[in-house]
Amino acid sequence: MGVRYELGCFECDVLVRESEGAAGGYQLSIQARSNPLGKGNPIADYETEAEATEAADRFCQLYTLAREYGYHLHGGDFRREDCSRVSVADQLKGRMDPDRFRTLLEEEARIHDLPLPS
Repeated sequence: MGVRYELGCFECDVLVRESEGAAGGYQLSIQARSNPLGKGNPIADYETEAEATEAADRFCQLYTLAREYGYHLHGGDFRREDCSRVSVADQLKGRMDPDRFRTLLEEEARIHDLPLPS
């Protein structure tokens, strides 16, 4: 399961690995730099390397926005106290773009009467 693409995103590396086995495909995962020998936490699977690479780039954009709005990554979700969890895989599979994601986070903040980032 070789790494085909790697992207630094905060204290983590976002990795695209070629999947093992007959099914093939590519796995998008996130790995803490403090544990470089681990395989990381799987986020989503893709049929092509191009899809997985594009999702890795988009993940980092969405993660940046999520952090801006007070969310953290917990397993496969963006979470913020008193807010609904946001499934990372669902956002990536739905091809969520940063502008739509920002709107989603702003709506969530308004629903829960939370401050918006400056």
